[in-house]
Amino acid sequence: MAKENKVKTIAVIAGNIANEFCRDLMESIRSAIPQGKDIHVIILPGEVLVNEESNVGVWQYDAMFNGVYSLAKQCEPDGIIFVLGSMGWKVSADEIHEFVEKYKDIPKVLISSQDKDYVTVNYDNETGIREAIDYLVNVNGFTSICMLGGEDFNHDAMDRKEIFIKCLEENGLPYNENFYETTDMSSHTEAAARRLLENNPNVEAIFCVNDTSARGLYNVMEDKGLVPGKDIMVFGFDNTRLSSEMNPSLTSIGPDDTTLGHRAVELLLDMMNGKEVSSEKVKTRLYGRQSFPYEMYHYTNKELLDIDEEFIYRMFDDCFYRYRSSAIRKSAVDLRRLYFEFVFRILNAYRNRFMPVEEYDEIGNMIDVFFANGAMEYTDATKLLECIQRLQYAINVIQKSLAVNAVINRLFLRMRDDCIKEICKTNINQRNITSGNVKKHRSHLVIGMDYIGDKDKSLAEYIKNMSLICADSGSLYMFDEPVERSENEEVTYPDDINMKCFIKDGEMHVTPKDRQKRKTKNLFSAVAETSHLDCMTVYPIVYQNKTYGLYFCELTDRIYTVGGFISTTIGMVMHQLMN
Repeated sequence: MAKENKVKTIAVIAGNIANEFCRDLMESIRSAIPQGKDIHVIILPGEVLVNEESNVGVWQYDAMFNGVYSLAKQCEPDGIIFVLGSMGWKVSADEIHEFVEKYKDIPKVLISSQDKDYVTVNYDNETGIREAIDYLVNVNGFTSICMLGGEDFNHDAMDRKEIFIKCLEENGLPYNENFYETTDMSSHTEAAARRLLENNPNVEAIFCVNDTSARGLYNVMEDKGLVPGKDIMVFGFDNTRLSSEMNPSLTSIGPDDTTLGHRAVELLLDMMNGKEVSSEKVKTRLYGRQSFPYEMYHYTNKELLDIDEEFIYRMFDDCFYRYRSSAIRKSAVDLRRLYFEFVFRILNAYRNRFMPVEEYDEIGNMIDVFFANGAMEYTDATKLLECIQRLQYAINVIQKSLAVNAVINRLFLRMRDDCIKEICKTNINQRNITSGNVKKHRSHLVIGMDYIGDKDKSLAEYIKNMSLICADSGSLYMFDEPVERSENEEVTYPDDINMKCFIKDGEMHVTPKDRQKRKTKNLFSAVAETSHLDCMTVYPIVYQNKTYGLYFCELTDRIYTVGGFISTTIGMVMHQLMN
């Protein structure tokens, strides 16, 4: 029965969110939540789900860490999104089905799953792969194209292999098994990449089953003196942030009009509102970068002269492709609209052969505001600089006024300067943040060890200093007694839990002892109704076979990377303080 007059909560059950694919997916889920609709997302990031045949110690740790999934039953969310197949859950489809069945009374959508008993959202792998292969064969004239694939248990990997073979054969290129090597879809693909190159010395292009697997190929190519994009065309899949960070930047296949996360949220909200929905596929396209030069759009003279609104927005969407799948604050500058404004004015001045000084100053200020408000978060430097260069070249080729073009060229130079300046600032800030994090973790551990022997004092002092390593917003809950996991039993959390402290906007608040008690089943609704954030993640405080509590926190760039480490660090200190 639907819950009335309260904030609705959606739980997201995922594997390791530090994974590039999962990280981008979490961001697209966050951005899909309608603003002002009282809908809150709680992300439950376990570890990669493995079977008991793996290393015993690793399996036991994962089982404890994945105890956080039980909150999706105890806290009764209004809906659940499962992020499965592409996360590398190394279990069979039947085992995944059995896992999902535990939550059968809750509306749910599965991402990257072929389970026909549930509503699923998957990539239409064929549209993007076909676009890439057709271009390589019909435009570049390539006849030797290979693939670094994935493991048999991963349905996306198998589907992409089948489509790859199909596209080769439809283009008149016979396939043999020497063209394909299996990987574990991680960055450790050097051995497979080396075999592929040695078996195919004349290879002209390589398709990597995902962006991460391209890392190993890049390493092997560097050892052999080969350059992606010059000696061999390379392209991946998922179009994650990693693709733009690699050197040279990686051409990749990714979602076209909508993302997996966006569509999953839309379908789940419909289900929660009692509507009938069915499984869907998200179309894909090829995003060209240095490793495989390719442009989906070209700027024609007619489009420049007509100053078509759709054309300008298409430029923005093509270049700042991450903007639509990112969580944008309600108060944030509308970068898409701002881009339209200054590009429209530039093209209008070009067409009219006139730009007054006041107009030039206003456009320059808009460009500065555009980049100062984080435009570079939604693109990669190479792609943006190439976009600016193509637009500038097109305008100069069909020059209408030497004087106006000179002014416009100064504005293009300003765009490039702002772009480079923001990249440098981001790199400096990231180094400072990393250095600061190391110091905070060291201080946090020292404080935790200082008071061993006096349980009450040690806990009080430790909790007072939680802000050293926690996010700007979050809360720490602890059980009266740690939860132990017996062999072959699921982790189940107690009915009661204590909120020890919470952090809001970076300020620590310790909860008085007589106000700490909470019902575990009410945690999601309590966090949703009291937090100013529309999305949080929760980590179990784990050490060995014991869970000491839960850590709810704001999902920031830092938490993606070290959230699991923070929770296990807290767990280690708690174990020392309480035993």
